[in-house]
This record gives sequence, C-alpha cells and structure tokens, in this order.
Amino acid sequence: MSHSNDPHATQFAAEEPTPAALAEIEAEWPQIAAEVDLVDAECRLLAEPADVLAKRAHRRAVSALLLLMVQQVNHDVGKSAPVYMLTNFGPADLAEAA
Repeated sequence: MSHSNDPHATQFAAEEPTPAALAEIEAEWPQIAAEVDLVDAECRLLAEPADVLAKRAHRRAVSALLLLMVQQVNHDVGKSAPVYMLTNFGPADLAEAA
C-alpha cells in the first residue's frame, strides 16, 4: 500500500517535529532526565520513607536538578544584558537591606 493513497499519511507527516523542535528537545534533555530521576526518587522515598538509600537517592536527585538549573541560569545570564549594576561596594543601607 502506497503512503500517497493513505489519507492519514499527510496528517502524520504534518505532525512530525521539525529539526528546530528536535534541537530544542535535545537541549532540554538533561533537565528532563534530571526531573525523571527526581520523580523516581520521590516514588522510592514515598514507598519506603525510612529507607536510608531512598533518602540519599532523593537528595542526590534534588541536588543534581538544582545544579542543572543553576548552570542554565548562569548560561542564560551570559546571553543578556545585566539587569542591574552594582555601583556601591560598601555596606547596604537599612532601606536596601529590607
């Protein structure tokens, strides 16, 4: 059976991700994997709250995700103009500290 005669073939072809969309998914994959690891660790911890290894796995998963998020923020900050500039290197005024 030829795909050109299949009425659904064009529908599926239109739903295929573009190369740009695939590149975005590839770029986000480390975060997706870290979030999946965190959900796995949370499930393990919920199943056995007293399990020391489950607690360690959860801490590692949280730490890995936070590190990845910090790296992403630092990477994104380098692409944009600074939001503010530090001009006074002395101690903060009381109004600034609040």
